[in-house]
Amino acid sequence: MGTASYDFTDDVVLITGASRGLGRDFALSFARAGAKVAVNDLGDQSFGDEVPYETGTASDLDETLAELTELGADAIAVSADVSDEAQVEAMIAAVLERFGRLDVLVNNAGVHSNAKSWEMTEAQWDRVIDVDLKGPFLCGKHAARHMVERGGPGRIITISSSSGLVGIPDQVGYQSAKHGVVGQVKTLALELAPYNVTVNAICPTVVTSPMLDHLVETGKAYFQEVGRLCGASTVFPGLENLEPVDVSHAVQWLASDAARYVTGIALPVDGGFTCK
Repeated sequence: MGTASYDFTDDVVLITGASRGLGRDFALSFARAGAKVAVNDLGDQSFGDEVPYETGTASDLDETLAELTELGADAIAVSADVSDEAQVEAMIAAVLERFGRLDVLVNNAGVHSNAKSWEMTEAQWDRVIDVDLKGPFLCGKHAARHMVERGGPGRIITISSSSGLVGIPDQVGYQSAKHGVVGQVKTLALELAPYNVTVNAICPTVVTSPMLDHLVETGKAYFQEVGRLCGASTVFPGLENLEPVDVSHAVQWLASDAARYVTGIALPVDGGFTCK
């Protein structure tokens, strides 16, 4: 079957958590389709010990920017903690100062912390909820303000998870955040529809990425137990995990005119995981 292609020439796209993994693939895919791209991650900031895995460093973000530049894209990198409203507001302002507009926001920044509900610390809970639920709200809030004032059109796409549609053991913070994102998207979709701004979520299952590598390396017993309880992450023989490009295709579709009347959905990209 052929590969879908979209034209985002001169559209401005901001992707959070774009220093590696899914976010980097989103950024490169939009750049190849002609978009002007702003990429975000923590940069030199740190979560400390609350969450042991951070989604990217300053050097990772620089590497993403370098790859975008090699593709000939008009691109910038903006360091910001998406759970800090002042930093989010400054990030959106930086994008508008550079490009004059923002057409597509992809809320991809996320963290993960495994623990039984009775063992999860308050600090772990707070950090996961702050980044994975509060972060999309803050970014969506300030992106929507610009899109509404401009009179649209606009696209806001938040990466939830198959964990936002089903229960998974030992992920109470992550599950709560990703389920919350689905409700958040439905509400924002209703609020922003009159301004020609669509808001949707994508719910991938396990995706091959540096975060997955880290989680498997540090929690082999956990993944074995989850696998026993939940079964494989797709229903396709021989396909254990999705690749980032599988999710990028869905992101580009929702950002394109082909999905201009699609809003308020939580789209599974999960190889049938959530229909089992």
